[in-house]
Amino acid sequence: NEFFVNAELPGLNKDQINIDVRDNALIISGETKKEQKYEKGETIIQERSYGSFTRSISLPPNVKAEDITAKFENGLLELKLPKSASSGKKITIE
Repeated sequence: NEFFVNAELPGLNKDQINIDVRDNALIISGETKKEQKYEKGETIIQERSYGSFTRSISLPPNVKAEDITAKFENGLLELKLPKSASSGKKITIE
């Protein structure tokens, strides 16, 4: 009865994430900012990327966009996309 979208977004809080539905696409965007912890020396290796990001996912036509819900906990964004009732129509041959 519904589709699910999960996105791992470590180091972010929910205020740094934007979720939009436009033109039959689900768009997740945001920005991660690097915290300056060290005043001396240089970074040898960095395991996490920083900067802005955008991910666009095409939605099937049977998603009820107005009923999409989102939950963000421990770096995991979970979206539930309810399916709408099938709107097919039988055509009678004359």
